[in-house]
Amino acid sequence: MYSTLLIGSALLVGAPAAKEAPKKEAPSIVGEWIGEKLVGGGKEQPVPAERIVFTFTADGRFEVKGGANERPTVATYKIDTKKSPVEIDLDAGVRGAMPGIFKIDGDTLTICVSGGKDGERPTKFESPEGSGSILATFKRATK
Repeated sequence: MYSTLLIGSALLVGAPAAKEAPKKEAPSIVGEWIGEKLVGGGKEQPVPAERIVFTFTADGRFEVKGGANERPTVATYKIDTKKSPVEIDLDAGVRGAMPGIFKIDGDTLTICVSGGKDGERPTKFESPEGSGSILATFKRATK
């Protein structure tokens, strides 16, 4: 009986540990995103006929092309993936930083930012009537 216990213990100790499923990396904001919908202060804004493209780069810059802009707007962004929802700060310089949150679901990017200078970071993906919040939805551009 003692030998059976020893063999059983040896098998348990020598058995490979169950592998953890590899952690799935969160989708990246880096890439081109085409504007689909914009709600500001609870009011849906018309999407311009000329599409608006946001391009986020890995070095913390983003560019906005299209719409009424003759030249692209280049700015910076910072994200904090440790927060839930993920926090983002967009800084185009002139308006100051726009604190916000974002989520990616498949090929859809949803960003909600404070529209007013020195506004508070939104906590929900909504733009209630009368608020300074801007809620924007984008689709990932396909190549």
